[in-house]
Amino acid sequence: MDKKAIKTFAIQARRSLIESIKLKLENLGITKDGVAEKMSQSTNEIEYYGDKGLSITGQDIRRRRELVARLKGMAKQEEWSDALTDLIEEVAYTWFNRIIAIRFMEVNEYLPSGVRVLSSETKLKVPDILREAFEIEDDLGGYSVDEHGIIQKALDTEDPTDMDAAYVILFTKQANALNHYLPELFEKTDDFMQLLFTPSYSSGVIKDLVDDIKEEDFDVDKGGQVEIIGWLYQYYNTEPKDAAFKKKKYLSSDIPAVTQLFTPDWIVKYLVENSLGRYWIRVLHDRGDERTSSQIAQSFNWQYFMPEAKQGEVSSRVSLSKKRVEEITFVDPAMGSGHILIYAFDVLLQLYQSEGYSRREAAQNIVERNLFGLDIDRRAFQLTYFAMMMKLRRENRRSFELQLHPNVFEVPSTSLELKDFSGAKDGNTSDSGNLSDVLGRFGAGKELGSLITFKNSIFDDKLINKIVSEREAGQLTFEMSDQVHHQWELRNLIRVGKVLSSRYTISVTNPPYMGSGKMPKTLVKFVGKYYPASKSDLFAVFIERLQHLTKEDGIFAMITQHQWMFLSSFKALRERMSSWPIINMAHLGTRAFEEIGGEVVQTTAFVAQKQKLQGFIGTYERLVDFDSQQKKQHAFLAAVQNPNLSYVYRTKQTNFEKIPGHPIAYWASPALIHDFSVGKSLGKILDPRQGLATSDNKRFIRMWYEINFRAINFKEHSTREAALSGSKWFPFNKGGAYRRWYGNYDYIINYLNNGEEIKRSVLKKYPYLKTPDFVVKNTRYYFREAITWSDIGSGLLSVRWRSPGSIYGNKGSGAFSSNQSDLLMCMGILNSSVGKALLDIINPTITRNVGDMSKIPILYPSNNVAQKIKKLVWWTKTDWDLDETSWDFRCFPLVQHIAEHHRNWTVEAAFQQWQKEADDRFNQLKANEEELNRIFIDLYGLQDELSPEEEDKDVSVRRACLPRDIKAFMSYFIGCVFGRYSIDIPGLAYAGGDWDASKYKTFTPNEDDVILLTDDDYFSDNRDIMNRFKEFLTTTFGLENLNENLKFIADALGKRGESSEEKIRAYLRDDFFKKDHLSTYQKRPIYWEFNSGRSGGFKALMYLHRYDRNTVAIIRTKYLHPLQEAYERKLVQQKKLEEDEQQTRQKNKYKKRITTITKELDELIKYDEKLQHVANLHIDLDLDDGVLVNYAKAQADTKILTPLK
Repeated sequence: MDKKAIKTFAIQARRSLIESIKLKLENLGITKDGVAEKMSQSTNEIEYYGDKGLSITGQDIRRRRELVARLKGMAKQEEWSDALTDLIEEVAYTWFNRIIAIRFMEVNEYLPSGVRVLSSETKLKVPDILREAFEIEDDLGGYSVDEHGIIQKALDTEDPTDMDAAYVILFTKQANALNHYLPELFEKTDDFMQLLFTPSYSSGVIKDLVDDIKEEDFDVDKGGQVEIIGWLYQYYNTEPKDAAFKKKKYLSSDIPAVTQLFTPDWIVKYLVENSLGRYWIRVLHDRGDERTSSQIAQSFNWQYFMPEAKQGEVSSRVSLSKKRVEEITFVDPAMGSGHILIYAFDVLLQLYQSEGYSRREAAQNIVERNLFGLDIDRRAFQLTYFAMMMKLRRENRRSFELQLHPNVFEVPSTSLELKDFSGAKDGNTSDSGNLSDVLGRFGAGKELGSLITFKNSIFDDKLINKIVSEREAGQLTFEMSDQVHHQWELRNLIRVGKVLSSRYTISVTNPPYMGSGKMPKTLVKFVGKYYPASKSDLFAVFIERLQHLTKEDGIFAMITQHQWMFLSSFKALRERMSSWPIINMAHLGTRAFEEIGGEVVQTTAFVAQKQKLQGFIGTYERLVDFDSQQKKQHAFLAAVQNPNLSYVYRTKQTNFEKIPGHPIAYWASPALIHDFSVGKSLGKILDPRQGLATSDNKRFIRMWYEINFRAINFKEHSTREAALSGSKWFPFNKGGAYRRWYGNYDYIINYLNNGEEIKRSVLKKYPYLKTPDFVVKNTRYYFREAITWSDIGSGLLSVRWRSPGSIYGNKGSGAFSSNQSDLLMCMGILNSSVGKALLDIINPTITRNVGDMSKIPILYPSNNVAQKIKKLVWWTKTDWDLDETSWDFRCFPLVQHIAEHHRNWTVEAAFQQWQKEADDRFNQLKANEEELNRIFIDLYGLQDELSPEEEDKDVSVRRACLPRDIKAFMSYFIGCVFGRYSIDIPGLAYAGGDWDASKYKTFTPNEDDVILLTDDDYFSDNRDIMNRFKEFLTTTFGLENLNENLKFIADALGKRGESSEEKIRAYLRDDFFKKDHLSTYQKRPIYWEFNSGRSGGFKALMYLHRYDRNTVAIIRTKYLHPLQEAYERKLVQQKKLEEDEQQTRQKNKYKKRITTITKELDELIKYDEKLQHVANLHIDLDLDDGVLVNYAKAQADTKILTPLK
């Protein structure tokens, strides 16, 4: 199956249908602005609408009136524009569903007429329905005289216009005729639906479907499957899903798009075979079948069935020896497009056949008795219904004549109330109460779906017969105010309610995933009230719901995100699950769905018994380390063949209760579990605390290099000292990337007057709070010495030392103690391989919260390792401070030793020395980390489970890298040009405040806050960046080494050019800012690039901290205008050369250069106007506002700087 082609088609089909429908609406005078009146020249027979004055006649006039009435009715419930959008979507998906259904049916010869509608069996361009229109007239319900004439004319003339007109008639008639056989999918087409869709076989959606998706993908006899309908449905929703994901809060209409994901085929088989299949194996065993469960599974070709672990003493199960296959009920309460139900159909068909049923008889029983499904999305319901009917049709050619309705339903919403039934209060009080309950619970059916619950007794047969029976029988208590519609709606509510209130032998689903933060309000309130243990996410709510739907001694199975197994917010849910033994779990981790990459979505599939079985041993396949859907599938199949593989675990659920928080840590060895019983929890040694949440990071947090460095206060040790200092900016610990021992000192925070402004902002944003302490929390720990970690992180845990002086954020929590040795010891354990193993037991998700960290058991070694850990902190601090983004940066590594060589040295030799230093530090750190690993592995008794060795990629200090380090060297040079650094003093020379010229003796910064980035040397002075760079190299490494150093640097940068200078110039002009500086400074650049546009006529760098209100004027008059004159001189020169040149090749080069310069000059003229506008404004910047605000402010709604992309 070519899923790429399927996805491309489905997305484009939706776009095409929507655009076509919009255009037709506009031609009918219906737009987002409302409904236009017909034009004055209209008559009773013909009406004109729209800007183009298009006309409609006959039935189309009536259809338009129906369409307008429908829209106006919808607009009573929502805004007009939303109503119009919803109607367009409805029309689009209705025809999309019908088209793909017809395609499936025609390929598999399921159409009652036996004639293809969209294509031709003989591969002609014209569909067979046109060629055989009169042979199948009866199948299509006959033709009117006019229709007969149109079809005959088309066949006579074969004119494309005539053929199209005939095809519209035939396609529509076929869709309407299928209503008799498949009424839920091919509903009687509202006349206005025909007005908004014109089928065409020669272009558009139908042609694309036939041409772009292989016929074999639909043909069940050639490996095709009805599941293609599910893939088409999922991909059709791609763009609505992407749009909804961007919303902070979902609407009820968003829920289907954002929560439905087509389950991989092998996972569906795993879930069904290990639930339904397992149940039947129990039936056979209880009947006396002596084959092993594996042997029985193999006889049915159930590849994904995993036998139970060998059990010790387990409380007895109820005997199933009397169970008949007809009595087994199977439900999927979030069925989507029916993938799980379809495979359950296949398995049930096997069971029936094994019991002696014919395939035809079995299929009918399955549809009528065994399978049940629910979904909130009408499209999903229709496709499941269709898929079930196609399975039935495959087994019974006469199935369409049986008029069966599979037990699959769309969960409806209703606005009906008891008062709508005028006779209700005169009838039985109990019945009235039950009716009121039904109507009330379905009031938000489209949001709550299968989560709605009822007492089973409410739907006893007596009540159902009373309400649903025909009025003429005299039993109906309730007088209908709108008899036909209300009675039909009530019947449907009761049918769905009965499914919701029933209990099932087997319950299986892939539930919707949606965190409570994005749930619509009604849903949040509902799950909080009825599902408090699982309310944090919809998938977890469905775990509870599936238990409710399952009969005692039944089996439920599902694939969910794996957070419920570990997070503290799901502890109550885990405690409830402890009552129901997990028979099997395939712990999938990330990338279980090929459509979802990354580390965020981590899943698990499991099968559980709805029966208390004391001492039951579950089987768990740990597939988290296999990094693709295919590898996980293959690994599981290997485990089925060999259950003794290293990633297959067996354990009792009671073991989970021995670990704090009761995580489903099935892989925890006896030694690890013992560590939890003998160790002292970290929370009893240190004080782990979550920090401050600003409520508005953009307003209160900056990267430290954005503002005046002198305005940052690094020295305070308490909030009292900070308040007395009068300072505004303080270091802020916000987490960050993976780095152990030391680092991630990136941020500062506005905490003036003890965070007065932040606290006001919090109370304004959360008016229900009486105090900001819930958000600005744990203030007594601010500025204290601590160890810290990021609250989100995949892979290894990384804990860092934090010196006194920082405030801690909620994303960079800390653990505190007055005992430095305790801090160091706990950090050492956490950063070791033991720490990762312990945290994975408690919570292996990407979340590292203080509650989980507090539970880690700490054991103290007999020898003091604190000094070893201090050494690791020192090495990593040294490494951190070698980057210019450290506020303790002293000097760039390549110039550290130039004095020793009397500034007469090569850059290559400097790099080699730096490489040796970096390698030595790297190797020392790695060796010491591995030594710590050995100490803690021995201490915790984990020698058989963990290795002390670590991979190079996990070492937190860097090795030398020539391209990266040379680019960093270029950045240091730029800093020296602007005076940020000086080769005469360590650290920052200027980052705001007063300028001190005495700091620059050897290499003087540019007088103006500007350096040009040009393709050539136009001035031979300090305005040219290559002149400055050669001067810098001469000053630092000596004149006699200049050429050699230029070549070494140019080669390392990897740019093209005829000379070293050209290569370096090209890097500085084209790559430095956009590719390196923006990345290094996390899109908060301190050097800004002025840029005239695409032709690159003018580029220059400016240092933010030296900017003043006259900077732009200086750039314009002292740099832009002289460059413009230089270009003009060069243009004259090139024209003269071109005129004098005789050789065509060289002449063309001059012409090309002339064209380039001309474009640059034109660009400069326009850019000059922008600069003049900005210069005349004399804009002042406040560094405290940060780069993003100032970057926009400095441009005054123009585009004079390179975008921050």
